[in-house]
Amino acid sequence: MISDINILTSGSKVSIIEMLRTPKTPDDIAGILNITRQGVDKQLKELMRYGIVDRKWFIGYSRPKIEYFLTELGSEFYSSLREIEKKFKESGKAMLNEKLKNLDIDLMDGKLSVEKYTEEKMILEDSMEWFFSTEE
Repeated sequence: MISDINILTSGSKVSIIEMLRTPKTPDDIAGILNITRQGVDKQLKELMRYGIVDRKWFIGYSRPKIEYFLTELGSEFYSSLREIEKKFKESGKAMLNEKLKNLDIDLMDGKLSVEKYTEEKMILEDSMEWFFSTEE
């Protein structure tokens, strides 16, 4: 099961899943992600194999046009990834706040100098900055 999740979240797949909340052509995806069309096709093929995305053909153009979109399962998978990310960030924030609280206590108890406190606080905040990002 973990190996399947690894396959579904490796490479550019999560970005593709996120993009396909609205239908896109492989060329659109390649342009947005700045990767080759062949790379996009490979990722889409794997996502289709797992039922995460599907495609629709449009005939009547000089060449047939293909658009890919999230299936219902793909939408559920995307929502699950977002929920996991949210819970992970909440846990990280709680852990950071606990460590910062302990640093404050150590400073007040005289176990740390102001310089050491400032240094350790900056290291902690820098190393856990991701937990406070608001990127959607």
